[in-house]
Amino acid sequence: MKRIFSAVAALAVVGSGIGMASSVSADSIVNLSVKNGVVGVAQTVDALVSASAGVGAPAGTVTFYSNGAVIGTDTVGGSQGSNAQMIWTPNNSGPETIMASFSGGGSDTETVSVNSVDTTTSVTAPGTAAAGSQIALQAQVRAKQGSYVPTGTVTFTTSSATIGSSNLNAQGLATINFTVPTGVSSVNVYAAYGGNANANASGRSSAANIRVSTVGSTVALSVPQTNYQNTSVPLSAKITPSSGTGSVTFTVDGKTIGTATVANGAASVTWVPTALGNPTIKASYTGGNGVAASSDSKVVAVTQALKADAITVDPVGDPGPILNGAVFVLPNGSSIAATVTAASGLPVKVAVTGPCTWNGTTFAVQGVGGNCSVVTTTAGGNGYSPTTLSFSISTALGKQTATVAAPKSGSYKKGRFLTMAKAGTVTNLNKALTWKVTSGASKCKLYRSAGAVKLKLVSRGHCWVQAFAPAVPGQWSSFLTKRSYNVR
Repeated sequence: MKRIFSAVAALAVVGSGIGMASSVSADSIVNLSVKNGVVGVAQTVDALVSASAGVGAPAGTVTFYSNGAVIGTDTVGGSQGSNAQMIWTPNNSGPETIMASFSGGGSDTETVSVNSVDTTTSVTAPGTAAAGSQIALQAQVRAKQGSYVPTGTVTFTTSSATIGSSNLNAQGLATINFTVPTGVSSVNVYAAYGGNANANASGRSSAANIRVSTVGSTVALSVPQTNYQNTSVPLSAKITPSSGTGSVTFTVDGKTIGTATVANGAASVTWVPTALGNPTIKASYTGGNGVAASSDSKVVAVTQALKADAITVDPVGDPGPILNGAVFVLPNGSSIAATVTAASGLPVKVAVTGPCTWNGTTFAVQGVGGNCSVVTTTAGGNGYSPTTLSFSISTALGKQTATVAAPKSGSYKKGRFLTMAKAGTVTNLNKALTWKVTSGASKCKLYRSAGAVKLKLVSRGHCWVQAFAPAVPGQWSSFLTKRSYNVR
């Protein structure tokens, strides 16, 4: 519909298929062009901006709306031309009111119809199954065009009976268990999608034929549901009964990626997906040793490859981060602060074994007993793969310390009393200090006086004094401090 507004009159023209409209502001006319759409199918929306007086080319921004919500913008004027354009993908069926609003004045509105998208349904099942066994049937529902992934319910049937219904998952897949009937040589299974508000129902799918055998085999294909582009994926097939011989051929969307000989009821190959999407993986068993041929298939997802994460453990004051597999030494009783981060920003878990601890900010040694093992990990997420960084802390003897008041070695006058330490002074391990004149005992004498250990300088000459605390074997070194005094 095209509308031209002025102060005195309005003219309306109704067309079909494409909506065209214009409106006049003080400065410009906007002509919107938009077609009826289909859910999930991208289409172009145009808006032609012209001067209301017919002279010049307005410049500015055109903002596009759908039911009042912004769906895109484009600029006009100068080298950009007079036509604003955007790509719009409808998300829901029904009427949609599209508006183009020009920043320089003027807008246009058109209501279009968005139709539900048509769908197609396929069903997969094992090629051969034993009578009375339970197997899995899987249906895939896809839009015939565009990007919409259908939701809703799929109904599974045979030629004569309903098996049951199952809801579609986020990949458009539905799965149901089916007990293979007895007394028949084969059975056809079908799937039909019931539709939803945005996707039309699809008719019954083509048949998946299951050969029924009383001496049959089953193939159980094992493959991750989610896989990553250019990353190795193990594919394996388990054959039942395990007495079967022969080989299994693995295909992706019908293209062979490898064949493996069955051994002990199993066969496996490695697949490296190169394309994104939802391929069908199939394992086809040839049969052998009296066991019938059979197959199994699954539809999986292939997404963008995960980015590699990196963990950094950076001790404060150390020249650089700790490398994977590194060993650094910390004495008993000592500690070192460190920052532990991941390039992904994900939380890092720190696990410590041995006589060491980690409190979230600091590594500490609380005994001597070999190396401490430190393993840091991230669980993966936000597009990053899980990762690990490991290193070791080698524990060493701790150093005993004590605070004494003994003056530094040097020359002092005869008759002076030197305070060596407070009485009862102990080390950091609560070990008592033993004071002793080791040489020149006639020149210096030790006393306890006024709550302190004191040294009296009694005659001229040299004396040597020490304070000692014993070691804790295998854990802490001994404490020893010495002084040399010249009595003048």
